[in-house]
Order: sequence, then structure tokens, then C-alpha cells
Amino acid sequence: MKKCFILLLVMLLFAGCGAQETFETVSDAYNQPVSAPQWQMLLDVPQEASVSVLQGEDAGKIYLCDGYTVTVQTMASGDLEKTLRTLTGYEKEELTLMQTLQDGAKRYECVWVSAGEGEDQVGRLCLLDDGNYTYAVTAMAGETKAGELSQVWQEMFDSFRLVSPDVELNTGS
Repeated sequence: MKKCFILLLVMLLFAGCGAQETFETVSDAYNQPVSAPQWQMLLDVPQEASVSVLQGEDAGKIYLCDGYTVTVQTMASGDLEKTLRTLTGYEKEELTLMQTLQDGAKRYECVWVSAGEGEDQVGRLCLLDDGNYTYAVTAMAGETKAGELSQVWQEMFDSFRLVSPDVELNTGS
């Protein structure tokens, strides 16, 4: 009787050690998070700018102007250092970056110089970051021409702003 009692006690102790089944719920609907819509960029490109000569799947455009180029791009927000390195070739610490607020978006501006064919290239960058996307405008020109372009570039960068995707723009066509 004593042996039966010990055997029964051991069986009760091992009864709690059994494997438990884990169940997964499966649904027919895939709930993908909704991404924020991209805002529309407004920019007064100089009249001498040729029609967009290159348009990529990253919503980027390059305009050829009289002696300089203007690049307009939209990219994912979140990594300012990577964005600056991609657009300028410099690390954030190597640039003098001015940050302001414009209509609820962070606005970053900087100027840099890089080596080019025959002469150094002067670049100017403006970023608008709404938290979901970063909208970038870059202008590049040779150092001899860049001084003459300061007023043209200032007007162009001053016109750069974002408009809600719900607003229908009149493009004149």
C-alpha cells in the first residue's frame, strides 16, 4: 500500500509537466499599417530650366538650368545623417546645418563645396521633413558661376514649401 501511495504521488507530480499546446489565430484579412500620404512639393523652378531630364522611381527629378542643375527628391524620413551623406557626400558634423520650422515641418539648409571636373562645385541643399518623408531640393553649380546665382537660388529656395495631398494644384496645363 505504501508503494502504491508513493507511485500515485509521483504520477501526480509528473502530471503537471506535460507539454501544453499553443494555438495561433489566423485571419483571412491582412492588416497592413496605413502609411502617411506624401505631401506635394511646390517650387518655383527658374524659367530657363529644361523639362525634367530624369525621373526616377524614388520620385526624384533633375532639371538642367543655365549653368547649374536642380534636383528634387522625396525619401523616407528618420535618418537625417544618412540623408545628408547621400545628398551632399558629407557627414552631418562636417556641415553647418541651419534648422528652422516651416508650416509644422522641420526645415534644414546647408551649403557645401565638392571637387568637380575642372573646377570645384558649390551645392546648396534644403530639406523639409514632415516626420514621415523628407523632401529635398539641391542646386549645384561651378564655383565661378555660383556667386552669380545667389539671388536666383535664394528666390527658388524661398519658394520651396509643402502642400497637403488633398489640395488640388493648378499646374497650368
